[in-house]
Amino acid sequence: MDKHETDIACSVHHEPGTPVSAAQKKERSDIDTEKGDELSSFATESPITIDDKTNKKLFWAINKRVLVCMLGTYFCQSLDKGTIGFASVQGIREDAHLVGSQFNWLGTALYLGVLVGEYPTNYLLQKLPVGKYLAANVFLWGAVVSTAAAANNFSGLLVGRLLLGIFESCVQPAFVILTSMWYTRKEQVVLLSLWYCMSGVQLMVGGIIAWGVSHFKGGVFKSWQLLFLLLGLATVIWSAFIAWWLPDSPLKAKCFTQEQKRLMTERVRANETGIENRTWKRYQMIEALTDPVIWCYALLSLTSTLIIGGLGVFSNLIISSFGFSYLQTQLLNIAQGAVNILVIVGGAWCATWSKNTTIIMHIWCLPAIAGTAVIFAIPPTSSNKVGLLIAFYATQFFLAQGNLSFSLISRNIAGRTKKATALSVNFIFWAVGNLSAPQIFQQPDAPRYKNGFTVHFVLYVLFNIVLVATRVLIVRRNKAKLEAATSTVEHLHAFEDLTDRENPDFRYDI
Repeated sequence: MDKHETDIACSVHHEPGTPVSAAQKKERSDIDTEKGDELSSFATESPITIDDKTNKKLFWAINKRVLVCMLGTYFCQSLDKGTIGFASVQGIREDAHLVGSQFNWLGTALYLGVLVGEYPTNYLLQKLPVGKYLAANVFLWGAVVSTAAAANNFSGLLVGRLLLGIFESCVQPAFVILTSMWYTRKEQVVLLSLWYCMSGVQLMVGGIIAWGVSHFKGGVFKSWQLLFLLLGLATVIWSAFIAWWLPDSPLKAKCFTQEQKRLMTERVRANETGIENRTWKRYQMIEALTDPVIWCYALLSLTSTLIIGGLGVFSNLIISSFGFSYLQTQLLNIAQGAVNILVIVGGAWCATWSKNTTIIMHIWCLPAIAGTAVIFAIPPTSSNKVGLLIAFYATQFFLAQGNLSFSLISRNIAGRTKKATALSVNFIFWAVGNLSAPQIFQQPDAPRYKNGFTVHFVLYVLFNIVLVATRVLIVRRNKAKLEAATSTVEHLHAFEDLTDRENPDFRYDI
């Protein structure tokens, strides 16, 4: 044992407890792992208390391996997915001879691909090593973006966007799994917001890249084609880094010592959501499909992405409609990205501080509703374009709903098959919302898009109604569990791959 491992081992102690009986061992026969895995030995041990200093060391050791890969991958995904938005003001409509609603369909096509890929990818995420599967998909979508530079018509671009969606469909489910596998419940809200706010970083960086590439004139490639080629090749290179650097799970991380792996597993015991199980369990799938809370999460994803997706695809066109030039629109992406980061991370911090995610989600709706109302009611003029821009930035508060919803799913669903099924349902609704969102803003409605913003007002109301229903259901379940409890929670069932409803120790976060 090296010095670092010795230091960690000396910083923990076993809580006193009774020996594990034969009946208890039999009850845990379906331990949350494959037969013969290391977790079977960890799970039957008494719980361990890890001191704050050691916990902090473990947290940062995990971040260096896992968080770095999640941040970089979501940045690449956001950048590659957003290429169509940058290209919209670089002449792609004219160069690819797009007419009518064809540009809208390029935004929709990506999420049709996500819709096709969502169920298979969640099934494969349970069966295959998460890190390696993620790296393979990143490589494939990078290759798709690069080759899309050769497309010069609607059909070629459409096929590229469909394939991009299929390969990108694994990212959010994989990240939810990785977050619940490596991080405690308290850490998950902020961690999810950090990789989610990479969408803001890509607006800042992507705007600068797009502006720089737009100066490329008179070559073999159009400026938007060069943008596709460069970003796609960068993603392919990043995929090789993921395959090398990202561990598949705490149990299989060769970069950590045996003692570190044991303590990293122990850190997430209180999550009651397990580590890894590759056995597909039919009863958990049925429980997920008949659980009303799962459908509430799905409706939250649908209503929020119908708003977020449209604003994402049409943000450049909306901002330019206020009277800003092409150069100003691209550079204003930097400010928009900074706003996105602040509202996403700020929402997560407030949710963690208040221990009340659903209330923060309600509050974060208010600036978005106010901003939408201003854009809807006030026609743009040269004197008020800055005010309208601020109103548009206020609508970006709604972006935080995405990561906060993901954090509820990550923390409140247990049982590997149930979580995989719930993620499939959730991201199918997420994809339906995103593929439908660009259709809300129709070309005949430009540049004010009043019909589109009217739809957004309706969606704000529906989102908040579903959020109230979600909170009521969760509070009732916690109350029932507390009334049924016969002893204090000892987290003895943490690695038995039980669902949140059947595990007596599980408590829901609101």
